[in-house]
Amino acid sequence: MIETIRQGLKEDGLVFPLSKLCKWLEVPRRTAYYKPTKATPKVKPELAAPIKAMIEESPSFGYALWATC
Repeated sequence: MIETIRQGLKEDGLVFPLSKLCKWLEVPRRTAYYKPTKATPKVKPELAAPIKAMIEESPSFGYALWATC
């Protein structure tokens, strides 16, 4: 949001630092710089294989029980 405002002002010939815009809009600077990243879950086969075998052996227990052990 702040970057779009900054670009609009820049097109109008007004250049302001990001810190000044954040101060005016009462938004923390870290919010303006933050770029969310979410890593894809990584399954380790050496850990998943024994758990899967336990679940197949006793399907009534399910994953939740074995994951907490």
